[in-house]
Parts: sequence; C-alpha cells; structure tokens
Amino acid sequence: GIRSDSIILPDGEATKCWQDLNEIFDALLAARCDRSTSLVALGGGVTGDLTGFAAATYLRGVPFVQVPTTLLSQVDSSIGGKTAINSTSHGKNLIGAFYQPILVIADTALLDTLPPREFRAGYAEVVKYGLLGDVHFFEWLEANWRDVFAGGPARGNLPAPREYAVLKSVQAKAAIVARDERETGDRALLNLGHTFGHGLEAATGFSARLIHGEGVALGCVLAFKLSARLGLATEEDVARV
Repeated sequence: GIRSDSIILPDGEATKCWQDLNEIFDALLAARCDRSTSLVALGGGVTGDLTGFAAATYLRGVPFVQVPTTLLSQVDSSIGGKTAINSTSHGKNLIGAFYQPILVIADTALLDTLPPREFRAGYAEVVKYGLLGDVHFFEWLEANWRDVFAGGPARGNLPAPREYAVLKSVQAKAAIVARDERETGDRALLNLGHTFGHGLEAATGFSARLIHGEGVALGCVLAFKLSARLGLATEEDVARV
C-alpha cells in the first residue's frame, strides 16, 4: 500500500556527480514529490552517498533510509550520515553534507550475492575497526577471517562469524560518530587508510581498476609502512596489516 517509484543509476564512483544528482532531482520533481516523500538508498556506498546528498538538499531536506547491499556499505558508509559527490578535481567527497538517515537496514543475507572482489573490498573496512583500538577484534579477525568470507554458522553463544564481524564494525563506527558527528576530533580516526586510498583512486580515475575498498586496503598498508619509517610502528605490525 506504499506508493513508490524507482530511479536506477549505474554503479561506480563516477556516478557520484552533478549529472546523476540532477537526474534524481528531475525524477523527484516530475513525480511531484514533497517533504512527505522518503528516499530509500538500495545499493552500495555510491548509492547511499548520492541518495543521502539528494535527500539532504531536495526541498532543503527530506527523510531517507539506507538499505546497504555491500559489506563496505553495511559496516561503514551507511552509518554516520556522511553524504557527498565527487564533483571537483581537488579531491573526493569534498562537496556534501552531514545528514543522518532515519533508519539503516543491513540484511547480511544480501552479502551472499556479492562477487568475491566486492566482499574483499568491504572487508578492508572491517579490519580497519580492529586497527582503531580493538586489538581483540583484530586478533579475532586474524583467526576467523575464512569463516567471515565463507559465511560459516554460529558457534555457541556467538552469532555467525559474518554477522559478528558486521555487528562489531557497526558498533565501533556508531560509537565514534556518537562522540563526534561532524568530524572535529575522534571521527577523523575513521579515515585510516583513506588518505593514501583516495589518492590511488584519483590516480586510477575513480574507475573499476581500483574500487574504494581496495584503495582503503592499500592505504592501510601504506599508512603502516609510513608509521614504521617514522618509528611509530614495528615491521611486525606492518606484516600483520
């Protein structure tokens, strides 16, 4: 009984642009959508970022819901209210808004539909949360990553490994965002791996040659290599990462 229309956009970072944002606006205006309309972002991080920015700016703000379908978007980009487009040559996500969804629905069954490359890319963000002060989670990932990838069953009182990894990641990000929603302090920790990663993404033209999670994975390794050169991490740390 809920009236709905769909707007289907291409995947990939190149979609986070003025042209595709205007396509959303034109479709909403053509359908005479008003402030009682909610936008639902069904897809990965690109879809969520673009839909969130559209919701933040259409009629000066309408509600939106995140339904992330990739591992990366379930554990990271759908949580915290960062929305943006890549509309300038000066860098990634520089045009956007902090705008919280009214609901996030992360159905882990959707992860069974992902190609292996997409799952691996999202796993980089999971590992990042272990690196941000939760050594026990990092050690758990070192011991259980195969079960996370395989989608193994629950063990005892713990949820299934994949669900546990998503849960721990969401809890970690939500706790940091609750302390610092607009990134004036602790939230900057969540950018671990992203400085190098965004540079690599820009160098490859935000193309399928290097998807976002792969950039983050490489970025984390490079960050730790730099830290080792500065005497802030050990070579053993670098090898583990």
